[in-house]
Amino acid sequence: MVEFLVVMPVLILLIFGAIQIGLIYSAKTTLNYATFQSARLGAVNNATYTSLRRGLIRGMAPLFTSNASLTTVRTDIDEGIDSDNVKRDAKTEVDTFTKIIRISPTSNHFKSSSFGVKNDDGVYEIPNDNLMYRPESLSDGASIQDANLLKIRVQYCYKLMVPLVNRIIGSLSELNNQRTNQRVYETVNDPKFADANRYYANAAAGGSLSSYVQLCGDRANSNEGFIISADAIVRMQSPAFEEDDDDDFGLNMCDGVKMACP
Repeated sequence: MVEFLVVMPVLILLIFGAIQIGLIYSAKTTLNYATFQSARLGAVNNATYTSLRRGLIRGMAPLFTSNASLTTVRTDIDEGIDSDNVKRDAKTEVDTFTKIIRISPTSNHFKSSSFGVKNDDGVYEIPNDNLMYRPESLSDGASIQDANLLKIRVQYCYKLMVPLVNRIIGSLSELNNQRTNQRVYETVNDPKFADANRYYANAAAGGSLSSYVQLCGDRANSNEGFIISADAIVRMQSPAFEEDDDDDFGLNMCDGVKMACP
């Protein structure tokens, strides 16, 4: 009995931990697919936030769909899964707990005299036609062919749902490890378990990645969030726009909160 009482709590944590890790892996796999869907939809719709968001919602929908019938999938996407009176659906998750970073093209590419041109609506765009006849390059060595590669990184604060271990993993996710960057000799905050927030990943994204508290919000306060991220790169099939004219979500374009454009 004594041995059972000693071993049982550890065994429960191991079992619950294995279940939670499996759920995290499933969410990571879904996010990889959703990020690729987002990039594909953005590539044919001017790389605007509205198109990237729509693709991300489509890709994230399987996490919040419980019906086998295709006729009810749309209802699940709109209404989601109600757990303890808390609505969890693809739209809410994307709008509240994700951030899109457009790593390429950069903001500098739009304002370049060689790349960016104004369309009929007065919006700067990067042309997508006759690329082989456009040899100009910027001072950073990028060409207009490089600027026509859409690369995005998506951060998502996944809700940990398995009792006991969710608080443990959530607490570890916000631990900071002070270390020194040898190249610039500065001390930076580098969360141990949230790979999306590591220093070099943040530098590659132009310093645009959100911290644990910024991205997770209420989930950070209750230590129930875990940051996962995914990258995707596709070739643009339409001119990339600097602005988004959508009435509902256009203001989120490169606002630094829902979408960052380094």
